[in-house]
Amino acid sequence: MGGQSESVVNNVLIQMARSFLQYVSESSPWVRLEAVSIGEQLNILAARQRQDVADLAEFLAQREYFIDFGSFPTEYTDLQFLSLNSLFERLHHSQALICDLIDRSVAQLRGAGDEQAAGLMAAVDVRQKEITQGLKELDRELNSVASA
Repeated sequence: MGGQSESVVNNVLIQMARSFLQYVSESSPWVRLEAVSIGEQLNILAARQRQDVADLAEFLAQREYFIDFGSFPTEYTDLQFLSLNSLFERLHHSQALICDLIDRSVAQLRGAGDEQAAGLMAAVDVRQKEITQGLKELDRELNSVASA
């Protein structure tokens, strides 16, 4: 494949490894005592995303491709010491961008004839869409706790 497929996979890996979900998970946002379990559930979603990153990294390593894990965008550094509730809009947006990128990547990999990479990416797509749904559920739950 000449590295083109691997580059597509690595780009998705970077976006997930340095997603806003990962940043929020590492920054430990403030949550009300009644919502601590929601913060813990968010960390579980982030761990599931990290597992997809690990799967993509393993795929690239098997193909002996240099793996770039990227870095967090600098605009995230202003988002410290905030409540989890204030971060959900950006979490939803970031996750939607990741899912859109994965959808395009699956099509691109299939178009290039790399069914192995496309199959892996399609499986990642399903799991990332589950994370998207999980974020929506956590947002609703957090809003119900906040209004109680």
